[in-house]
Amino acid sequence: MMARYRIKGVDLAEEMGMSTNSISNLRKADSLPRIDGHTLNSLCMSLRRLSRVDITPTDLIEFIVDDEGAETR
Repeated sequence: MMARYRIKGVDLAEEMGMSTNSISNLRKADSLPRIDGHTLNSLCMSLRRLSRVDITPTDLIEFIVDDEGAETR
């Protein structure tokens, strides 16, 4: 998302009032981190202001099928 709109982590951190380390950790997480509604809203609104494109929570989530966790029949 950030690369697509050429948004730098430092710019997003500043826009959200967070540290650059927090933004980096959020971006590099292997699993969906727990964030509260305020933080999610702030993330979407900050990305919207920086990219000038409407960003919704569904734009931030990618679903990948995990074949290893599939049930066997």
